[in-house]
Amino acid sequence: MNTYLIYIAPGIGDFIVSVPLIKSIKDQDPTAVIDIFTCSNKQRIGLNKRMVELQGDVRHCYYYTKDEPFHSLMFLLEAGYHSYDYGIVLEHANSKYMSSWPSKIIKFCCKMTIGGRNPYLNITYKKVINRPDRYSIYDLENDILQELGMKQSVKHHEYYVLDKYPSNCAIITKHPTIVFCIGSGHVANEKKYDPFALSLKSWPTKNWIDLGNLLVERHYEVIFIGGTMEEGMIRPYLNKLDMRVKNFIGKHSIKESLQVVREADLVVGVDTGLIHGAAIQGTPTLTLFGCTDYIVEHPFGVYSHIINSSIECSPCLGYDHSYTCTNNKCMQGISVATVLDSILHILRDREIDRRN
Repeated sequence: MNTYLIYIAPGIGDFIVSVPLIKSIKDQDPTAVIDIFTCSNKQRIGLNKRMVELQGDVRHCYYYTKDEPFHSLMFLLEAGYHSYDYGIVLEHANSKYMSSWPSKIIKFCCKMTIGGRNPYLNITYKKVINRPDRYSIYDLENDILQELGMKQSVKHHEYYVLDKYPSNCAIITKHPTIVFCIGSGHVANEKKYDPFALSLKSWPTKNWIDLGNLLVERHYEVIFIGGTMEEGMIRPYLNKLDMRVKNFIGKHSIKESLQVVREADLVVGVDTGLIHGAAIQGTPTLTLFGCTDYIVEHPFGVYSHIINSSIECSPCLGYDHSYTCTNNKCMQGISVATVLDSILHILRDREIDRRN
């Protein structure tokens, strides 16, 4: 029985994109025991643990944080010195803003350590993956499998399961339904002081309102989904939202939200957790990219479509100017008409495929 300790960043999307690696390890090493850890806190870790419980292949979800030193010490003591056979750091990109702590933790806890080379940090692993700057997260996962002596099987699946025990009761009953994922985690330091501030990944909220109104005029079912941040984003515009648009924001658990995006005919959003959740479950998606790199962060699968807004300063995530930018011209430059045309084109193609 081999044991694995994998570092995964704390966001919803970070866990979702790690599922192909986790599932591939379990498929090729059926007795494997897999634990994960992340940088989080006692308020946030509950969501990570719930997602781990739903997916079903991970034994424990640990966290560390400088703000809870006693807890972090207890995590290390519980994990133990060299008690795991393999330690893996799964980070999406090269950046000088990445922490060196995940590599230090797996060096303490694991006999064999694997991770991608980061030219900005003095981090060493026993097995180093020399990745280029623009390198798909799923290519990285395949290279990790190769370093483990396994087949590069991440892309062999059409979809992955995020909920081992899905509900038999449908949430979406009318089709075709288009789901909007409008919010995204913040990528700029100054944003953290306003929980409702738009992140640099965000498309203007008024554009989402206008797009939803145009689609219901064409007799599509449209659903907005999200949590607390999205509630703050959409509140000033609710009086402009067509009554036929369904507002699910703040009304569903993570289990139910993953079900909604699984049942949808198309999910449209920015580079955010639920759009990756839709794509990895096999739902067609349309993702709007600007400050993040569509090559690195491209959602999983053949049904994932993108609109990439490329200007002179994008993609900027992980570089200095992403931490000082207060005007995301890349995302603002994507027009409602462009997104609407892409949606209609995708749905037309899907309908043709169904008829054939």
